[in-house]
Amino acid sequence: MGLTCIKNIRDFIYPPLCTLCDNPLAENDWFCPACMQKLEKNIADRDPCPKCSNNRKKQPCSCAVAWDHYSDTIVSFFDFDETIQHIAHHFKYSGKKRLAWYMGKEFSRRIPENFLAGMDGITAVPLHFLRKMKRGYNQAEFFARGIVSGLNNRLPFLHNVMQRVKHTRTQTKLNRDERHTNLSNAFVVPSAKAALIRNKSLILVDDVVTTGATTDVCSQVLLSAGVKSVRVISLART
Repeated sequence: MGLTCIKNIRDFIYPPLCTLCDNPLAENDWFCPACMQKLEKNIADRDPCPKCSNNRKKQPCSCAVAWDHYSDTIVSFFDFDETIQHIAHHFKYSGKKRLAWYMGKEFSRRIPENFLAGMDGITAVPLHFLRKMKRGYNQAEFFARGIVSGLNNRLPFLHNVMQRVKHTRTQTKLNRDERHTNLSNAFVVPSAKAALIRNKSLILVDDVVTTGATTDVCSQVLLSAGVKSVRVISLART
């Protein structure tokens, strides 16, 4: 009996269910049509600032007169709502690293062409090795690798160009200044990687951008190591 036949029998007896609502799947491997529609509606309802990606329908920004980030610009695919929160939770705590990869690949089509112009590579915000050992993987890396795949490997993924050398406490309940303090001296560029990224323009990927403190600190470290410019991509913006 062939593998396809076995899979068809298994799916008939135990139909695959949506990651978010447990309804039967149709054509998508992760989401039912209703949940996929929620994701598309999230995107359609956004009016993202072209600089910081905040949804201007919900929260005005001052990017037109002031920009206080080390990155040049931020692109986020979604607003951080209940659906995205569940997806991010699956990324981090349910072992669904392939879901992170899928989200990067599927929604890489939302990246503006002018955002990609002139960029030399893609990297991800690193995890401290203790957290990575506990989780088993870095969800931001899988998300970034999915983006690389969705872009048909147009830009290379640059692995481990940064290391997280300080095991920081969770950022969840901290304001922006406290987050920056918490992340002080948390990231370094290994000397063996410095030549690889010098004078390059890089895209830095994280799963969720809130205040931008994490990607800010990482961008500053990259720029200090000789990177020419940094742009940020995240799954969601809060």
